[in-house]
Amino acid sequence: MRRLRGLILALGMLFGAAAPAHAIYYCNNTLVGGLLDGFIALSTTSMAFGAYNPGQTTATTANATITIACTGSLLGALGPSYLPPYTMALSAGGGTFTQRLMTTGTTTLKYQIYTSSGYGTVWGDGSGTTSTVAGGNDGNSSETLNAYGSIPAGQYVKPGSYTDTITVTVTY
Repeated sequence: MRRLRGLILALGMLFGAAAPAHAIYYCNNTLVGGLLDGFIALSTTSMAFGAYNPGQTTATTANATITIACTGSLLGALGPSYLPPYTMALSAGGGTFTQRLMTTGTTTLKYQIYTSSGYGTVWGDGSGTTSTVAGGNDGNSSETLNAYGSIPAGQYVKPGSYTDTITVTVTY
């Protein structure tokens, strides 16, 4: 079992576009049975919620993407590289899985990250009521996963740029 970690999902409330980080590990080449593996690379987009209005009656939502790809196989011309089966987990960031928190100074803003646009399953590490997301082993060399963020309505906090950092862990 290999584990790959990257601090790659940056969350921001106002203009939260942080540069994506990248992490690299190995993946398999289908033609030569993994003898000349490629690399697994992760990249993300920021989850930028924009301006939050506490008087709004519905949650403020935003999405981010996480792309996992097999690249750089030494024999790419002889056969495609593919992603092995993997599980992707997200950390709790600055809060807990029950309640993730973005901060500005000492002020916090509650939010959550979900596995689907139905906002029913918290994306975490598989502990408690959280779930991880599985993929790979389907012959594809890359996959893009969506992370769905939600800030509950009615949080009267001081204006500012609220951020949190999430660690993505890929196990395969």
